Amino acid sequence: MTSQRKKIKEYLKDLQPSLLGVPDTDSVEILDMLPGSYNLNYRIKVHQKEFIFRINIEPQSGLPNQIEYEFKILKFLQNQHIAPWAYHFDDSRQCFDFDLLIEQYLEGPYVTLAKNDVRTVVDLLVTLHSFEPEGMQFVVWQDPLADTYALAYNDLMYYESRGTANMKIIRLAKKLLADSEAVVHNNSHLYHPHSLNHTDVSCDNFIKTAGGLKLIDWEKPRIDDSSYDICCFLSEPVQMWCSRKILGSEDRANFLHDYARLSGKAADQLMKKVKIREPLISLHWILWGATKLADLKNRQTSPELLAAHEEKIARYERIADPKNIEKLLDRHWG
Repeated sequence: MTSQRKKIKEYLKDLQPSLLGVPDTDSVEILDMLPGSYNLNYRIKVHQKEFIFRINIEPQSGLPNQIEYEFKILKFLQNQHIAPWAYHFDDSRQCFDFDLLIEQYLEGPYVTLAKNDVRTVVDLLVTLHSFEPEGMQFVVWQDPLADTYALAYNDLMYYESRGTANMKIIRLAKKLLADSEAVVHNNSHLYHPHSLNHTDVSCDNFIKTAGGLKLIDWEKPRIDDSSYDICCFLSEPVQMWCSRKILGSEDRANFLHDYARLSGKAADQLMKKVKIREPLISLHWILWGATKLADLKNRQTSPELLAAHEEKIARYERIADPKNIEKLLDRHWG
């Protein structure tokens, strides 16, 4: 048994059973380790009940209290039937060098871009975006479109600082940002921080469970315009992260019309907002993938996550292809 797995077993056996909703913690099994881009996710069984024991190596959100924030978000969503239950978090670092979270393990496959799956995603997002964020101190993007531009700009500055950055990606990203600057300035008034957004709605964060569709990895939700999640799901680089298939124009239009009908929003206005905002969110994902590749080349990847990132190299290369930025330029400002 590795020292990490031994520590997890010892930690769980010392944990108060009532925190996990089990009669005792005498029987602990570690079934699997599911490495993420920022976490080590151990699938565990305690007294025949399965959990995810998440060790947060890097805070994806940048928040110093990310695990506490994620725990509180999951508690906020606990009775909404769209997310896993949260049981326990520990940011004391007395037993581990990193913060940790214990949450419900959800059994089931990821969604695909098949029509029936996409319809269930629409339903879930409409539900999520309708929640009133009362009693919870969420991160808020007060100027959603300008903040999206700033996100992509900061991504570019960070990527450009990496020693092995691809100069073609940098040149194309600068052009896209330059071309979008006036569009952002002229249309920021269309976007309002009225909705709770997950902000990372790739297909592998949706689990088709026996109890319906659920969203996992609530590391960086915030109050934003609902168009962020919509743009994220419709973004080709986001879709390519999980599959070589992308939604066609008819399927994209159907998604937007279904969302508008169920949410009561004007379809034309929603399409306009998505057309403006989606390129910036796609650029964010492209630069994220490119930065992960640069960090691997520069040997700057966290040692605890190295194997997980090496396993994802083909996926990073797929989304970080400069052709993806060229497509954005041609489609939206060509």
